[in-house]
Amino acid sequence: MRLKPEQLHQHLQKELKPLYIVSGDEPLLAQEICDQIRAHAKSQGFDEREVHHVEGNFKWGELLEAANALSLFSSRKLMEIRIDNGKPGDQGSKALVQLFDNPNPDTIVLLVLPKLDKSATNTKWFKALDKIGVFIQHWPMERNQLPGWLANRLRQQGMKADRDALALLADRTDGNLLAAAQEIEKLKLLGLSEITAKHIEAAVGDASRYDVFALSEAAFKGDTARSLHILGTLQGEGIHALQPLAILTNDIRQLMSFMQLVQAGTSDDKALQQLKVFWPKKQSQIKGAARRLNVTVVQECLTICKQVDQSSKNILQDDPWRLISSLITKLCGLNIIPNRIHSI
Repeated sequence: MRLKPEQLHQHLQKELKPLYIVSGDEPLLAQEICDQIRAHAKSQGFDEREVHHVEGNFKWGELLEAANALSLFSSRKLMEIRIDNGKPGDQGSKALVQLFDNPNPDTIVLLVLPKLDKSATNTKWFKALDKIGVFIQHWPMERNQLPGWLANRLRQQGMKADRDALALLADRTDGNLLAAAQEIEKLKLLGLSEITAKHIEAAVGDASRYDVFALSEAAFKGDTARSLHILGTLQGEGIHALQPLAILTNDIRQLMSFMQLVQAGTSDDKALQQLKVFWPKKQSQIKGAARRLNVTVVQECLTICKQVDQSSKNILQDDPWRLISSLITKLCGLNIIPNRIHSI
């Protein structure tokens, strides 16, 4: 049986299968799917939980013995098997199939795997298990789905956010649902019930990544003095140069893609929609930078981003902070390369 994550709750109200296979690369979704299964199994008397991490010279024989052994603490148990690479190997494949040749009715198995490709789901061991249990595959959240997911999660915590706040929170946590969930918990602790973009700017930006977002925003506006001041502050705080680089590189790539789409005849609004840039303030930043800069300059900025990365990893002999300051001034529309970063 195959279920979508959102179908799991309804399924568990009706029955409990002997096997659940959870597959995907999004940690938060995997955790919450597994939590649902664990909680329901416990409510049905499967009080003991046994966790087996498959790695190195894992002893599959001992796993089979454990599956059929009487529980030390209760009459029923949940056996959790985690295979981080998704490949049990020949011995493991046989053991997993054998596990259900003579299943123990007092044992439920939760098999946790990374994202499986088509070849993995076509293996004999997987097909055999798929017939016995429930396969739940989760996928990374699409950028256009994230505001809705955030709104729903905020509602569950007794909060709501306006459109701009949702767009900004999505922009700052895109690709990391765990970080998004943590930021929502943080907003709850602040006692907020109606969230605005100003709340997100203050709580999420400053607390999660200091002012790296403010750095990119100032540079995209062409504000050289503020940009270099923020950069100097970041360097003084002792953070790694790769932290501001990650945000700057992502934003510059978005800018390049936007400019290329517009040059090809796409309207500004459609280009931003295609790039999944929904926060109005971010849209304004990209449009403004595109008016000030040309494609050649933006490409040069991406080249400097690569040099910063290489110098941070000692592949290139240069000071990464000096290179970032060069990147900032170029983004601001200047071609000077500061020898050092001045706090203003």
